Amino acid sequence: ASATGCAAYQAYQGHKGATVTISSGLTGTEAERFEASVAEFESCTGINVEHAGTTELRSQLLNGSGANLSTSAGASPSSQDNPENLPDLAIVPQPAMVAELVDTGVVHPLPNSVNSNVEAGWDRHWIQVGIHASVPYGAPLMASVKSLVWYSPDAFKKAGYEVPDTWAELEALTNKVRADHPDGSVTPWCVGAADGESTGWVLTDWLEDALLSTQGPGVYETWASHRVPVDSSNAVEALTAVNSLVLDDGHVAGGRGSVISRTPVQAGADLTKGSCLMLHASSSFESRFPEGTVITDADGANPVTVQTPRPTASATAGATASSKGTTAPAGTKVSAFLTPAADRGSDSVLVGTDYLVAFTRSDAVTAVMEYLTSHEWARTRAALGGVATANQGVDPDLAPSDVGRRATRLLQSRQTTVEMDASDSMPVSVGSSAMWLGLSRWSTGAMTPKEALKQAESAWPKQK
Repeated sequence: ASATGCAAYQAYQGHKGATVTISSGLTGTEAERFEASVAEFESCTGINVEHAGTTELRSQLLNGSGANLSTSAGASPSSQDNPENLPDLAIVPQPAMVAELVDTGVVHPLPNSVNSNVEAGWDRHWIQVGIHASVPYGAPLMASVKSLVWYSPDAFKKAGYEVPDTWAELEALTNKVRADHPDGSVTPWCVGAADGESTGWVLTDWLEDALLSTQGPGVYETWASHRVPVDSSNAVEALTAVNSLVLDDGHVAGGRGSVISRTPVQAGADLTKGSCLMLHASSSFESRFPEGTVITDADGANPVTVQTPRPTASATAGATASSKGTTAPAGTKVSAFLTPAADRGSDSVLVGTDYLVAFTRSDAVTAVMEYLTSHEWARTRAALGGVATANQGVDPDLAPSDVGRRATRLLQSRQTTVEMDASDSMPVSVGSSAMWLGLSRWSTGAMTPKEALKQAESAWPKQK
């Protein structure tokens, strides 16, 4: 970087030669873009940021903490005092995982300077998720809108389909696509829920978005905060609605039995091939479409092409044999519409967030944390594409794609009712374990909606 370019990094100087390690769940294009977002920082400060992306982040961090993996409690004193088995920092995809790690005793509170950066950029409801026992431990970094359905504007136009404005219209569109293709050559929905130790999160996203869309934020918040059981009648009703919308015969590519054997990446490839016409996935999914996919607006205009990641270790860590080398058919365009609600005027969206936590203390680690929580980093990362942010210091127009710009505007707007992903915030034994497993069994037809949700409810930690 030029001397002029390095002026922006003056506050982070004085740590040349230091190495700071970061673990995350970022792989593929997401890993490549994260690494690109810190490249100039490294060049200007002399701090080497070593990023390692993995699909088994939780087990690696808990093993490194010395915690009992079955209870995630009670890290050994040696782990707390001698954290060589842990990275300096981690980017954690679920608030409940932040809480779980804090409970092991290995997470350091955020430095005051980092907390100040967070408070300058993010509204309170984002910040409080990283606070435990009144102490800030997790700093929000990136965010996504999960209430989205990806589709091909060209395919819709060719078939005469219109983007639905209500849940009833979404049901009608689903039935029409099925009726128009009685041989099953094209199905309404693409679904892939296989994702290593995280298999099932695609299905919890479906449940949560359906509950929010069909029954509104009041019912959703009551369920998300466990003021009613996980298997409440409202939740069972929402999962039953997903069952009939997505998993009925002829509704999903490969049939319902294939849902937990296909990956999200394969589902994205199915959409670009035209074998299915809609994919429920977050705004950040644009990074997971095959190389050559063109992200557009609803009119098929303002194109941005998905690029393949460079072959760095983290970028290739998540590339399975099924996704390596996958490219989209030439000129394949995709866009996304908001999951329609029962109420046409609803402004509620389901969201997800990544949080930065620290396992070690040093001036170099603090410098990296200060940069990653700054407006400057948020702008740099937004401009690289594939993410949205609720950081108020970022101009939404920095996002290269129309979907990214719309998602960022929604996240930043005080008119939007932002609802945190409930399963991400539930105790890990529930939201990231029993519910994933129960919904995976439901997806194959082995469990009813009630049975799957009852399994999650029974895993809720009992009050001592």
